[in-house]
Amino acid sequence: MLRELSDIKSAGAGGVLLREPSLSDTELLDLARAAREIFHDGWLGVHDRSHVAMSVCADGIHLGFKSLAPEVAKELSGLKLCIGHSQHAAELNQLTMAADYRFLSPVYPTLSKPAGGQALGLSGLRSASMPERTWALGGIGPDEVREVLACGLAGVAAISGVFSGGRAGSNLEAMLRASGA
Repeated sequence: MLRELSDIKSAGAGGVLLREPSLSDTELLDLARAAREIFHDGWLGVHDRSHVAMSVCADGIHLGFKSLAPEVAKELSGLKLCIGHSQHAAELNQLTMAADYRFLSPVYPTLSKPAGGQALGLSGLRSASMPERTWALGGIGPDEVREVLACGLAGVAAISGVFSGGRAGSNLEAMLRASGA
C-alpha cells in the first residue's frame, strides 16, 4: 500500500482518504503515519476512525452509515477535522449536509457494492438536487469521469478506478486527464 500511495502522490494526487476496514487500529495507525509522511504537504483523511485521524494530525475523517453522526464527530474533534459523510442511492431523497463534504454512491455498480439496481446512474445524479461539496463515488473510471462531473458535482472519488491492477499511479493519471485537471 505504501508504494501505491507514493505512486499516486507522484502522479499528482494532492491527498488521500485511507479506507482500510480490515486493518486493526494499530495497523491503520501505522499506515496513516506513513501516509502523513508521504502527503506531508497535502490532505490526509481517515475513514471511520476519528481516534486514528486525530493521532496522526489528519485533515479529515470520513464517516459511513455505521459511523458517528457528522455533528458528533465534529464536536469530538474540537472542530479541527474536516468531516465527510457517505450517503447512498437509497437515501437520495433524504440528503442533508451536516458534514463538510459528502460522497454520494454508488453511481455505478461496483465489485464491493453491486447495488442490484440501487446504483444512481447518470439519470439519478442529474435528477438529484446536489448541494455543494458533493463528490460521486462508485464504479467510476477514466471513461466515466467527464459525464459524471457534467452532472454538477464537486468531483469524483475512486477506489478500484485508481487502485486496481497494481497501476495506481498510471490509473490516477488517466483519471486526471479524463477530468481535465
